[in-house]
Amino acid sequence: MNRLQETADEVAALLDAEVEVLGETCVVKKKRRLNIHTDQNNFSCILELDISFKNLKDNGHALNIAEILLLPEELPAFTAAWSDFYIPLPVNFKQRCETNPNIVCLHLESMECPKDFAMRLAACLKALEPLESVS
Repeated sequence: MNRLQETADEVAALLDAEVEVLGETCVVKKKRRLNIHTDQNNFSCILELDISFKNLKDNGHALNIAEILLLPEELPAFTAAWSDFYIPLPVNFKQRCETNPNIVCLHLESMECPKDFAMRLAACLKALEPLESVS
C-alpha cells in the first residue's frame, strides 16, 4: 500500500467516512443530515460534505479543502471548535463563509498533514452533536 492510500485510510477512520483515491487526490465521502426550519416549513435533507486532500508532499503535508454546510445556529460552535483545536492552524489557512437565511457554506483550505485537518474537522463535527439533538 502506498503512502497516499495509507493516509487516505487514516483520514477515513478519523472522519468515519469512505474515501476514494483518484490520481493524486483523495476524496472523502461523508454525509450529514440537516433539519432546516423556515417560517412554517420543516424539512430534513442528507448532504454529502465536500472534503478532499491532494498533492501529498514528502513532508506529509497536502492541500486540504472542505466545504461544510451548516445551519446558521451551528456556525459559532463549529468555528470555535475549529480555532480552539489543540493543533494550531497553519499560517496559510484560508476560510470563506457564504450565508443565506437558512444555510451557511463554510469553505476551509489549508496546507498541512491531512490527518491533522481530519482530526480538527472531526472535532468540529462532534461539537455540533448537542445542537443536532435539539433540532
